[in-house]
Amino acid sequence: MSRLDPTAVPPHPLGTGPAHPTIQDTQRLAALALRLGGLHIDPGKLDFFRQRLGKRLAQNGKTSFRAYADLLESGAGTAERKIFIEALTTHTTSFFREQKHFDWLEATGWSELTAEGAGLAWPLRIWSAACSNGSELYSTLISLKEHDARATRHLRVEGIGTDLSQAILRAARQGVYTANEIKGLSEARRKQFVLRAKDGSDRYRIVPELRNLCRFDPINLTEMGNDGPSLADLILLRNVLIYFDPPTQKRVVAALCARLRPHGVLMTGHTETVSQLPTGMVQVASSIYRKES
Repeated sequence: MSRLDPTAVPPHPLGTGPAHPTIQDTQRLAALALRLGGLHIDPGKLDFFRQRLGKRLAQNGKTSFRAYADLLESGAGTAERKIFIEALTTHTTSFFREQKHFDWLEATGWSELTAEGAGLAWPLRIWSAACSNGSELYSTLISLKEHDARATRHLRVEGIGTDLSQAILRAARQGVYTANEIKGLSEARRKQFVLRAKDGSDRYRIVPELRNLCRFDPINLTEMGNDGPSLADLILLRNVLIYFDPPTQKRVVAALCARLRPHGVLMTGHTETVSQLPTGMVQVASSIYRKES
């Protein structure tokens, strides 16, 4: 990473009071985000840092972003550093987001994976690597369940969701959503795969049949080590690469591809580009890659 130039970004009109960060503050915070979480955030986005971190200042008794950055860089900031990274990431998702991926799975992907033995010779393992509130993983399991039913067989399946945020992982485990959050589910899917709250409130819960297939664990994709599943048949890495600079993107993609079984599949977001595929990976459709060896 090149050194940030304090003169490269013009002064921001928000001023320099305790409620607003200065460009010097955000340069420090952006550098910390890159070092601690591999996140690539433009330090010129002063409003972004203020909106995401303003509550953290108050909860830590800090009156300035400079003091908050001091805390993060100090020995007393160990616990806060993890919360800091969580606060900077967006958990925007929905059921059956990026429909073309599900179209490909139904037309091609599921049949090819099961033909290799996934779900039959071993459990077909789906890993949502940045799972947010779980809707991505549950959507994929619904797609597979529907395919499995049409094939009149019973596949063994495992779902794994990982994310940085403990709070969002708790929500994913619970599998409880509002009517607005499940608007991506058709009426037929709602009847089969979600249960409405008995009190008549605007809450729905994923059926136990799906929830019991899943586990949700905390993982920082930039520092995986031996965490996470050792092998997966399908890895979803959608809409997370945008947070990483190119070297970090390459490292994360390589680490995840190493966890794919032969002939396993990696899916990224449709707006994201994998600049350099690891050896043995080939692109088979838009933002869909297969491990050939």
